[in-house]
Amino acid sequence: MRIGWRTYLKQAFRKKSAYYAVGVAISLDTVTFCALRKQGAALHVAHEETVSFGQWGKALSRWTEKHNLAGTPAYVAFSIHWYQMLQIDRPAVEADEIVAAMTWSVKELTGSDQEMVIDYIDLPVPLAGAAKVNVIAIPKKDVATTCEYIFESGLTLRHITVEEVATCDLIEASSDAILTLVQEAGEEICLNIVKNGHLYLSRRLKGFENLGSFTNEELQMGIGESLSVQVQRSMDFYESQLRQAPVRQIKLRLDTQHTDALALQINQVVNADVSQLIPAGIVCDTPLPLHRLNYTSLGAALGATKAMMVVPAEAAA
Repeated sequence: MRIGWRTYLKQAFRKKSAYYAVGVAISLDTVTFCALRKQGAALHVAHEETVSFGQWGKALSRWTEKHNLAGTPAYVAFSIHWYQMLQIDRPAVEADEIVAAMTWSVKELTGSDQEMVIDYIDLPVPLAGAAKVNVIAIPKKDVATTCEYIFESGLTLRHITVEEVATCDLIEASSDAILTLVQEAGEEICLNIVKNGHLYLSRRLKGFENLGSFTNEELQMGIGESLSVQVQRSMDFYESQLRQAPVRQIKLRLDTQHTDALALQINQVVNADVSQLIPAGIVCDTPLPLHRLNYTSLGAALGATKAMMVVPAEAAA
């Protein structure tokens, strides 16, 4: 990406934004924008909009201009459709050499000829006695396009991350492990186990993409039980393989009107408190209630200090 001096100077000397952050969630068919404003100790969701993926850059520019968001820090989260996540042994090199050391092995494992942007997340504890990392690989052309759209909109790009990491920031840091189930409309369920702000385990639960179309009675006919089994398996792995204390809290945000009924079903199978996931300290000023917003874009905006991938604008060059 190349810009002229006039454009650069215009952005460099722009007055400070009145907004706290903008989160951008990029899914397969849609892109969601979320703007946060800080008022006292609370963060307010001031605006949210979902647009089709085609021409989303122009839609972002119009949305930014409409709400006077120019200069606001922007945090982007890609959905699973755009990247591959691999777990490999942590290379025995210095921290600043890890990405370079993984490049060839990741290229071989992904089986892709595309140039990739690579970053990683350290597992907080060894697995089977070995230090592991979760590697994320995103095609560079997709990162470059995203950087260009953010810059052209007048927002200030701060971080690019992925859905698993963004949803970690929906809960407050706790010394007790919390299992979260987060699902956007028509998507797979993202299961995370988070402790002290660190991602210990992340899984994609397939087969629940149509959860929102089922009635409460249909959920009682095996779907809720199947979901409960997947949750219990994840908890067992966390305890036995990662040698951690049992998970006692489960937070849900699923694509269904029957979250309470599903919570009750899960609670009957697993030994944990199950409740709806409502981010603390967030006030919703949009027509939709907080639990109906896109949690990936909200988590991205909340994750300024924890976002996994730091991609400056020149990455699009």
